[in-house]
Amino acid sequence: MRPMRSGWPILLWLLLVVAGPVSAQDTPAEFALVEPGAGLTLHKEMFLQPFTYSNRYYGKQTEVVFQLSGKYQILGSKLYLGYTQVSYWQAYDLKNSSPFRETNYNPELFYRFNKRPWQSGWLGLDAGFEHESNGQAMPLSRSWNLLYAAPYYQGKHWLAYVKLRYRIPESAKETPESGEGDDNPDITDFLGWSDIHLYYQFPNRSRVHLLVRGHIGTDKGLVSLKWSVPLLSFENTWLVINGSSGYGENLADYNRSVNRVGVGVMFNR
Repeated sequence: MRPMRSGWPILLWLLLVVAGPVSAQDTPAEFALVEPGAGLTLHKEMFLQPFTYSNRYYGKQTEVVFQLSGKYQILGSKLYLGYTQVSYWQAYDLKNSSPFRETNYNPELFYRFNKRPWQSGWLGLDAGFEHESNGQAMPLSRSWNLLYAAPYYQGKHWLAYVKLRYRIPESAKETPESGEGDDNPDITDFLGWSDIHLYYQFPNRSRVHLLVRGHIGTDKGLVSLKWSVPLLSFENTWLVINGSSGYGENLADYNRSVNRVGVGVMFNR
């Protein structure tokens, strides 16, 4: 809990800065993650990696990884419904009917405060509630409910987005096989209390996205790096190369360290 408490003074200051009326001088956001919009719009990255390699899932268990994401503005307000889904599909394991090993479902409801000009860029804040689960029955079930505040700063070519979260406590299970109670009581020991996203876009429109998360007290965490490059003759389509290492790549592997590299196409970033 210490990391969350230390972040609240910063969040309160950001709230005071961004809650006021927005300046009339505004420019369209270059990053879908912080782009406002009416109706159904893009949210997090959407990509398809038809081939990945990991130290745990290779050979016949080589996985196709893809992510879908969008958000919907509610009645023209600053409230948004968001939804993100990431799947790990062992498509090449034909003898076992090409199973989907893991899918994580992540609905959320968040409020997007007006962004404000600051230091030649834009300062903003999202705050909301999210649920994440893998839809499995015991003993494979994994889930958690979170409150979060996400301050961000957007410059001309880059974006820093910091997601600070508080896990809503759940009661302990009466037995390990019980369907009620906390499926993963130690998940924050591996994923920590925050995600740090750093994006930088080069003049040729290639982009890097670095994600870092972890828990200093347990020395566990995850580092992920994506590099996306525009594909010639294809609008809004990029070649993406991804590498990641650590815990919490998905809910099934929240307490297992996985190294993965992948290549594919990205449809939204």
